[in-house]
Amino acid sequence: MNKGLGLSCVLLCAASWAFADVSPGDRIDKTNGERIQGLVPDSVLNWVKKGDFILEIQELDYVPRDYFPDFARESFEKNFGRYDLDENDGIIDTETGRAPKHIVGLPFPKVETEDPGLPQKIMYNALYMQYILGNLRFPFASIYLGRSGFEREVGAVWQQAALDGHSGARDMPNPDGIEKYAILLVRRPFDLAGTAVMLWRYRDPRKQDSSFGYVPAIRRVRRMSPANRSDAFLGSDFSVDDANGYDGKITAFEWKFLGRQEMLAPALSPGPVRIVQKDEGEWETTKDIPAVTFGYQKEGWQGASWAPTNLAWVKRPAYLFEMIPKDPYYNYGPQTLWVEAEIFGCAYKVIHDKSGAYWKTFFSSAMACESDDGKMRFISLATQQAVDDRSDHSSVIEDASPRHLWHFFAEMDMNDFSLAGFQRFCR
Repeated sequence: MNKGLGLSCVLLCAASWAFADVSPGDRIDKTNGERIQGLVPDSVLNWVKKGDFILEIQELDYVPRDYFPDFARESFEKNFGRYDLDENDGIIDTETGRAPKHIVGLPFPKVETEDPGLPQKIMYNALYMQYILGNLRFPFASIYLGRSGFEREVGAVWQQAALDGHSGARDMPNPDGIEKYAILLVRRPFDLAGTAVMLWRYRDPRKQDSSFGYVPAIRRVRRMSPANRSDAFLGSDFSVDDANGYDGKITAFEWKFLGRQEMLAPALSPGPVRIVQKDEGEWETTKDIPAVTFGYQKEGWQGASWAPTNLAWVKRPAYLFEMIPKDPYYNYGPQTLWVEAEIFGCAYKVIHDKSGAYWKTFFSSAMACESDDGKMRFISLATQQAVDDRSDHSSVIEDASPRHLWHFFAEMDMNDFSLAGFQRFCR
């Protein structure tokens, strides 16, 4: 990275948050939007200034760094200095110089800003924040919203099996060197039900993901190009790669560190949400989880129909990265990520087209999850949303909610992730 450019970015960011002045209890709207300049992407600032969004500034009543399972907390010390990157940006054990058989917890619990591999290491942490929660089964709804309000809803489920990151992964057979399997399956409406995408992510940094699509009309599984993961999914404002901010392979992009600063990040609620353990050992959210209310659902709301009206906007430390796709057929151009510096969630992704012109913005909120006895704690993604400022349209992902109970450390049939099992799973 050009050190002069990096220093300029850091100084610019520092000047921006010095200008910004918000505190818990503040209400930021079009009359005082300039107070959040530099704490959010310019696109979000513009939404506030034109009256589309109102931000309620709050403070978390928990410490996010404390919300990790015990084995993940232990990794903060055990994994410090244990791993590095090779010339292909793959993870290696510093003692052997080879790829580790297993990683438990976060691979890079502490990264210095001077480290040339900072962006890639932070993004590996972002992926492993999912893996430490074991297998995941997440039902959700994708809600399509125009300026006039609700258009349609698509119900789906995300099913992911992590073969690394958590303690149980050590005992899982893995002859193909898989890092994770994932399936996105559409369940409703009737005309789309059964449409699905399956991912095999390999641990080898030089090996591209294998992606497969199932189309009910032809009852066949078809291999997809990795570039297809950047196409709009079922007419929404999301691509498959937009999940969690960026869910693609880290080695598919060129990365640049832009600086570290404070940001205003959305959170589902100021406090933890309750989780309960089921008989089979899975941890599940409950129906008393806070539901997000959007503009179209709130009587008298004058802003955008897609604006979340009851998220908590909190100050958090952030890393800013630029990511540029290596694949010339990838649908996006440069993207800028705002990644939470302690829990590694992607709060914002600002997306440009191939010409470098601004296109749309992704943002997500996080939630802390806690059992009644406080012995199980972790951080999870809570909501996701994309706003396409060109088309004046938004897609909302209603993730964990009173009608969508999420399962962590879930029991799963690994046969579902074979080609034959995938086809049966989709029917």
